[in-house]
Amino acid sequence: MIKVFFALFIIMFAHTDVFGQGGRFASPEDSIQCIRNYAMYSDRYRANNFEDAYPLWKEVYNTCPEFHLNLYIHGNVIFRHMIENAGSEEEKSALLEEAMEMFDNRIEYFGDEANVLVMKGSFWFRFNPNPHEAETGYEALKSALDMTEDNPSPVAVLLYMNVTVGKFHAGLVDNEYVIETYSYLVDITDNAIENNTNNQLAQVREGVEDLFKGSGAADCDALIRIYGERIENAPGDVDLLQDVYEMLSGARCTDSDLFLDITEKLHDHDPDAGTAMNLAAMYRARNDMDNVEKYLLQAIELEDNPTERANYYLELAFITNQVRNNRQLSRQYARQALEDNPNLGRAHMHIGSLYASETNCFAGDEEAAFKNLTVFWVAVDRFNEAKRVDPSLAAEANRMIETYSVYFPDMESIFFHGYSEGQSYTVGCWINETTRIRARKQ
Repeated sequence: MIKVFFALFIIMFAHTDVFGQGGRFASPEDSIQCIRNYAMYSDRYRANNFEDAYPLWKEVYNTCPEFHLNLYIHGNVIFRHMIENAGSEEEKSALLEEAMEMFDNRIEYFGDEANVLVMKGSFWFRFNPNPHEAETGYEALKSALDMTEDNPSPVAVLLYMNVTVGKFHAGLVDNEYVIETYSYLVDITDNAIENNTNNQLAQVREGVEDLFKGSGAADCDALIRIYGERIENAPGDVDLLQDVYEMLSGARCTDSDLFLDITEKLHDHDPDAGTAMNLAAMYRARNDMDNVEKYLLQAIELEDNPTERANYYLELAFITNQVRNNRQLSRQYARQALEDNPNLGRAHMHIGSLYASETNCFAGDEEAAFKNLTVFWVAVDRFNEAKRVDPSLAAEANRMIETYSVYFPDMESIFFHGYSEGQSYTVGCWINETTRIRARKQ
């Protein structure tokens, strides 16, 4: 008895404010009863005897719900145990509803609304994941997210997206709802990540994106239908353009006209070499070579890195030859690539191929038959230079050398035209390169 009264004295002393805040207890008798029951259920709670603790806990909760925050912390654990061990679905359902009321009372008496709403929503879905009965937990999570957009709970973000996808699969919401939810959650997590308010959110954002991609709601037709109209109404909204760009990229809707239009608008707003190259690739897929050249030239102009710029020049050289059939301009771009990157063996390979494919350079010349063979000397020179600056091209360059060396003039033809092996020779026409005379091996 002495120990019991001593414990009661300590508890009463620790909570002397309960007598001085009129209305916390209905009467002094209630206060004594609450303190007594609090002590008695606490003993059972600490011993993990939750079944016996529950009725005593409930008496304190019903009589003096603002007695102490521990009442709700303990209640969470007690309800979890009681629900897990419920004898029927009806009992489980009743206990779950009672637990939801407990969370509401905790907010009323102790505040911290956003965090408690996350607990409430998480508790609901732990014991009732049925999407057809999701509203209680779903609304709790949404309210919490709305209150904490600058620093949302990682649990709330991921669980809310997960439940949204479940509702979609159950036919309770449509594609647009899932897309809107995804967009909302990405916006608030990105904002928090940018402001360094919550480091956990970077991983959570990946989880949200994975759920969205796997939901089946993110099909291209739905995204284009929903966001195409919005962009049409607000073509200058850069934030909207960026959001939709990322969404279409994530959903692999990059071959759509909407994605092309958005990319162009973003590029116009903030020109960038990488974006220009992306646009060049998209227009190439559409066989619109005027725009391919336009954006390749923009990429070259915008690129500060010589090595990258050399690659862009070489790409432009390929396009100019393949599509425009302009060997001379193609060589000019390849030479500019080599100015930026002298070790770009591919540029030498390309120039060599341009020379080797020239068959009509000396039309009408009385020595055309001989001169047409001289282009293979400068072609092979280029292949040799390619493997010198880039040894990884050696095998390919050697095959080209072997292929085109057989077209060298023979010794008799060289002698007939007044030349000798090893002599310097300038190949004319647009090529205009000096080389060394070599005879075809017999």
